Amino acid sequence: MTDMDLKTAVRDYARQQGADLVGFVSTEHLNAVTPTDHKPERLWPEAKTAVSIGKRLLMGAVAVGAGDMVQNARWVAWRTNEFLNRRAMEVGHFIEAHGARALPLSNGTMIEPTWRNLGIFGELSHRHIAAEAGLGAIGVPTFIVTPQFGPRVYFITILTDAELEPDPKLDFDPCGAECDECIRACPSHAIQRGRKTIKKTLCIPNAMPHGVAPLRRYIESIFNAEDPAARQERIDDFDFARLHRALVQGVGTIAGCFHCLAACPVGRSSPPGQ
Repeated sequence: MTDMDLKTAVRDYARQQGADLVGFVSTEHLNAVTPTDHKPERLWPEAKTAVSIGKRLLMGAVAVGAGDMVQNARWVAWRTNEFLNRRAMEVGHFIEAHGARALPLSNGTMIEPTWRNLGIFGELSHRHIAAEAGLGAIGVPTFIVTPQFGPRVYFITILTDAELEPDPKLDFDPCGAECDECIRACPSHAIQRGRKTIKKTLCIPNAMPHGVAPLRRYIESIFNAEDPAARQERIDDFDFARLHRALVQGVGTIAGCFHCLAACPVGRSSPPGQ
């Protein structure tokens, strides 16, 4: 099978397995444009191509994500990322069945987790890889905006040592100089034009209300209780059940604020699956 045949086969297979978007970009290009040390060559120097696959977020989840039913939306977001993890493994096995090597990258693996970064930075930036693979463009809040789904799509990456033809970047400016819908919608004012990323110290309390920092504070509150009765009161508090549910289901530990996703006008009129 030629490299062009393999590229077509990988794209077709990923779509058959449920991927909504599939793109290809050379790791040489990613190594050149990635502004940090988190480059493909750091993970696997022999990799030649990054395959980016995306899955849209259900619009029903987005619709309730800015209201009282946000827990349902968080569950859908978590399961969408779980779906992508499985598809990445399947695509990796498909590539290796056709003679090349593959390294699927989880969208949950942490790079050098510390209290400074709270473990929220991945081995590679899936959204930036997707943009370089021609699937969208980085918008004002530094999430990726696609023509089909706007920002309501999640991505994952598979590295391979097969040298597959890269896809061209999109000539696409989703935000322009005027649109500020996401800025106005953000309840914590974490989005600002000109920043390289969302201001995480403002975003995370809404997006990850049951993440690592709240868990740490809860445990510390038990240790710091003044007497056994106060300690028991903290254990009996519903915070315990809330955090337990988050750890078991993933709800509220990540991917939990939908105001900016709901506000973005790009892709809202696209039919599902388009």
